[in-house]
Amino acid sequence: MVGEDSKFSNQIKSLFKTSDLSIVNVNDISGLDEAIEKHSPNAIVMDPSIISDIAIRKAESLSISSPEISIIMAVEALDPTVLRAVMQAGIKDVIEFGSPNEQIIASISRSVDISKRFKDSFNLKTASSNEQVPVEGRVITFFSTKGGVGKSVISTNCAVALAKLTDKKVVIIDLDLQFGDIGIMYQMTPEHTIYDMIQVIDQLDKDMLQGFLAVHSSGVRALLAPVRPHESDSITSVHIKKILGLLRQFFDYIIIDTPPMFNDVTLTALDESDLIYLIATMDMPSIKNIKLAIQTLKQLGYPPEIVKFVLNRADSKVLLEADEVEKTLGIKADARIPSDRIIPRSVNKGVPVVIEQPKSSAAKSLVGLSEKIKNTKKRDGLQPSESNQVIRRIIRRLS
Repeated sequence: MVGEDSKFSNQIKSLFKTSDLSIVNVNDISGLDEAIEKHSPNAIVMDPSIISDIAIRKAESLSISSPEISIIMAVEALDPTVLRAVMQAGIKDVIEFGSPNEQIIASISRSVDISKRFKDSFNLKTASSNEQVPVEGRVITFFSTKGGVGKSVISTNCAVALAKLTDKKVVIIDLDLQFGDIGIMYQMTPEHTIYDMIQVIDQLDKDMLQGFLAVHSSGVRALLAPVRPHESDSITSVHIKKILGLLRQFFDYIIIDTPPMFNDVTLTALDESDLIYLIATMDMPSIKNIKLAIQTLKQLGYPPEIVKFVLNRADSKVLLEADEVEKTLGIKADARIPSDRIIPRSVNKGVPVVIEQPKSSAAKSLVGLSEKIKNTKKRDGLQPSESNQVIRRIIRRLS
């Protein structure tokens, strides 16, 4: 604990009095280096009395020199300017003074746990001469510029179906960083998220990586979205590219669920993808948005052979025919997923329909789609032309 706020310090000590944590007080920043050398802490909590540019610079310096230490900043109020500054400094978490006790306990406990796992991984890592040759995983991204089209349902079911069809390693990433639903779809409690992962991004290896992935009963691993929306501000395209590069070495299939928008993170995922699935439903706004998405992807330089299309709720009686939709879009659907009430029931239950009702028409169509994904080929990296680099810069600036 760093700072002179005895009330806050006493509160923390009281909350952890029955735990095995040892808490040491340091009055100010000047004594921090000596305390770190003496005690080798897992976490540093800076109390509200020392919020300053000096404290933030010190935290940034420590995040580089001592990445194994989790740094937490306690603030009087979550001011957006301060919040952005501390996140950019590499601080693991921010606690608002006066937050519920359980929230404070969860924040500090999670940060200590990350530090312990980092140290364990670093100590156990050895240079094994007979280490298995890394696989070259395929990245499959599900995307739509309109929400509510069933993108997360399709991506989560395809991930499970792929694992069953191939008996290979499958991981799914929730890149809807503010409001991701993969955890709900798989009935998972997000103990660790992509936000936690980027705190140690420069030290990530195979052992550490596994510790951040939730495990589904099907064997699918999941990298979940942040618990709190503001944590998404810290996650950049550089982080995503590095994470995907590492996941490719250890997983055969990397499934990505994206937010319903073009932004910097989404573009990075699309750039790294070997296959892109656009999802639409049987309504004019969805069809219009997908048509624009197809045009935009073409302008951005994505090869047409990797851009595929899935029509969800394809048998809906809404004065439109699936054939008409395909003709309008100029692209044949790789799969037509029927509308079925067992799908929302499976979502509410947290069990993918390919497990819950494998003989249903919806499950069969999702398995059929997964069969096509199974044969995905690795593609060469995207080389944007000068014209589509301009479009990319505009999108990134707007995001």
